[in-house]
Amino acid sequence: MPYQIIYSSQAAEPMTALSLEKILTDARAGNEARNVTGALIYVDGVFLQVIEGDRDVVQGLMASIAKDSRHTHVKVFSEVELSEPTFGSWRMAYLNASPEQMSAWAGLPGATSIESILEEMDSDPQRAGRIARGIIKALAG
Repeated sequence: MPYQIIYSSQAAEPMTALSLEKILTDARAGNEARNVTGALIYVDGVFLQVIEGDRDVVQGLMASIAKDSRHTHVKVFSEVELSEPTFGSWRMAYLNASPEQMSAWAGLPGATSIESILEEMDSDPQRAGRIARGIIKALAG
């Protein structure tokens, strides 16, 4: 049964397109080797990531991610078992979203900043699942 973690973190320094591409290249190669899927969103200096795969693998990957010096303030919003993978064959999809897009995905039409969206996600665990479904719709669109 696939296991999914949704977390956010603050970039330690502003990300350039080249820095983001390096992260994605490394993540895709590592995820291929681990049979992990997911998506990465970068908005206003904040990462939001969904990773899914075997429970032990995903939890080990999350422990490694939490130690990565490229970001700080790692916050896990959701850890759930899934009946099937959400992200199919996407080893690491990427979306450069706006706060407004993320707000819509989370069902928060009034939220205008990434900080307010993360606060709402923290207070309502259902928001993380909504964001994951919104990401899938955006990727499929």
